[in-house]
Parts: sequence; C-alpha cells; structure tokens
Amino acid sequence: MVKALQIELLKSRRTRSFSIAVILMLIALLWNLVSLGSEFSSRQLDAVGVLFNNQTVNSLLLPIAISIFTSRIVNNERMGQTFKLQNANGRSTLKIFDSKLLLTALFFLLIAIVQTGLVTLYAYSHGAYVPLSISLLQVTGQFLASFSLITLYLFLALVIEKQGLLLSLGFMGGFFGLVLASKTSALWSFILPFLGAGYLAPYKFNLIDGSSYNYVLDGCLGLRLLLYLLYLAIIAIVVRAMIARKGTLA
Repeated sequence: MVKALQIELLKSRRTRSFSIAVILMLIALLWNLVSLGSEFSSRQLDAVGVLFNNQTVNSLLLPIAISIFTSRIVNNERMGQTFKLQNANGRSTLKIFDSKLLLTALFFLLIAIVQTGLVTLYAYSHGAYVPLSISLLQVTGQFLASFSLITLYLFLALVIEKQGLLLSLGFMGGFFGLVLASKTSALWSFILPFLGAGYLAPYKFNLIDGSSYNYVLDGCLGLRLLLYLLYLAIIAIVVRAMIARKGTLA
C-alpha cells in the first residue's frame, strides 16, 4: 500500500491537484478569519465558538476543492488510458479506488490539521484560549466530513467520463452546503454529505431573538460523531459494492 501511495503521489503532483486544493482551502481560511473579525472581538460572543462553528465558509469550498482534486487525479489517467492498462495487468478497479482514496484522505486530513492549527494560533495571538479538545474535535469533524465527500466524488470521478458533470456536482454541493448551513443543527442533517463540515462543527449558531445570537457548544457532538461514522460505513459499503460490480474502467 505504501508503494501504491507513492505512485499515486507522483502521478498527482503532475496534475497540480494539490496546489489548487491548497489555494481553495487557504481562501476558506482567510475568508473565515476576515469575515469573523468583528464577531471575534465582540465580548458578547464566545471567541472559540466564533472560530469553530457551523457557519464557516468550509461548507462552501470543501465540496468544490474535493471535486476538483478527485476530478484531476482521475481524468489525468483516463486521458492517458492507463486505467485499461492497469486492469489488463491484473490490478482491480477496487484497488485503484483504494489507492486514490488513501492519497486524497491523507491530503485533506493534513489540510484539516493545518487549517485548525492556524486558526488556533490566530486565537492565541488575540488572547483567546482554545482547548485542545476543541481543536481535536474540529480536525476530526472536518476530516470525517471530507472523507464522505471524497468517497462519493472519487466514485463519481471513476464512473463518469464527463468530468465537467463532476465539477458541477462539486459546485452544487458547495452552494447547498452554504445555503443549508443553518440546518446542520438538526440531528438528521448528516444524510446530506455536503453538510458534514457544519454538522460536525463543535459549536452551533443559536438565534436568541430577531436581533441577537450566539454560538453554543454542541452537547450532542458525541452522538453526531457516532451517527456520522455509521453513515460513512454505509457509504463505503455501497460504493465499494458498486465499484466491484463495475469491473474495468474506460
């Protein structure tokens, strides 16, 4: 598996997939920090809640970044017709999927760690203390949300020859992730994969009345994580079964 990961890494570097995803998530980070600046300085709001809640722009840009990344790493090989060669040499489509899934998952895990680390440093530089438990919950939630999107978008990238359709689905996911962010407080909203980043955020937006609001620590986060893990297991089983049935790739 390590050798397969090294090969995937080498192939992906040629497509500039990493740089595009990094730029998008850097935009998300800066967008969050700039747009939340006034809230962060407000004494009426929890500073940590302002930074780690279900209203951040990650819900918009995460689906877009993942769809672009998966599209590029798959389309590069499809254009070169290397999938047929790999299948002919005895490498199953499921193994191709697994190696690309591992690479993409590790990459977006790294993004989640770096993003959370930079936000935490930003908080410390402004005199706010971020508990380690909150940072870990943020990384875990963002990674699990990323993993569900990676599994689905990578599957679609392998079975859909027109990558423009996949990119359209990525932008649609980002749009609905942003528009429906307020719905992520509902326990059932995990069924929509593009809402994962908000669903698993440590803090949730809470409207007090028509003119005031705050961010409260999600008391059901443990249950949410459990439900989302079960959801991921179902997605993985269904996707792997469909890939196994597909056979060779075009």
